[in-house]
Amino acid sequence: MKNAICYVEEKGFKTKFIEGLFEVENQFAGSDLHRATVFNTALKDNEIKAIWCARGGYGCARMIDSIDFELLKKHPKWIAGFSDVTILLNHVLKNQNMACLHSTMPIFMNEKIGDDYQQVMVALDSFLNALQGKFETFDLKSNETIRPQNFEGELIGGNLSVLLSGLGSVSDMDWANKVLFIEDLDEYFYHIDRMFLTLKRSGKLDKLKALVVGSFISMKDHAIPFGQDVKQIIKNHCADYHFPIVFDVNVGHHLENLTLPMGYVAKYQNGFLTFDAL
Repeated sequence: MKNAICYVEEKGFKTKFIEGLFEVENQFAGSDLHRATVFNTALKDNEIKAIWCARGGYGCARMIDSIDFELLKKHPKWIAGFSDVTILLNHVLKNQNMACLHSTMPIFMNEKIGDDYQQVMVALDSFLNALQGKFETFDLKSNETIRPQNFEGELIGGNLSVLLSGLGSVSDMDWANKVLFIEDLDEYFYHIDRMFLTLKRSGKLDKLKALVVGSFISMKDHAIPFGQDVKQIIKNHCADYHFPIVFDVNVGHHLENLTLPMGYVAKYQNGFLTFDAL
């Protein structure tokens, strides 16, 4: 984490640590109430212009109902991170109607980077540019695409498993006419199949504008194989829909994790994906 902070400060940004940030309670950074209190302190601090989550894992859903998100309207700022942070990003989009950044996090820049240093720098620079309103243009002309066509719609989504965990809650977005982005890590193929079956049966996919698929890293199988990989599972479950699907977008649980502005309008034209404010 120190490496990331040093790099950010070298680029001209100032950092601030809230008291109590580094508490430890088992696998969490303090109790659920403690972490929510720290988050609320950051929200109401008008000097802070972005809250950059240090890492993912598990725990955001445990504290989210103790966060005072009205503070975000009084003191607007970016909320940035991904993976477990997905539920925070979607909650803010739905309930405060404010955009967030699906971005890399400080934990990905550590002393073990080694030969992967350049990939991490690409992700960090993408995040720092996004903080200043300069977003990536994704060249997807060579990406595998199902039902290729231009599309435009508000960008939502994040980690697939976390999205599923929030279905039916106050953090659950309306997916109609949206561009859905998904990625995931360390799941069994049959888990992905079950998640897509849930989305299909619940009607969440019925009115999508498009599906943008990021990286699915370290997928697992049993001794008796499931028989389909992630792409095949997605293609099979989405065969009856009419929305386009773009695979292998450079976002997710890998080091060169480019930043997406969630809540912005995603525009896909002639193989290029760009973003505009609503």
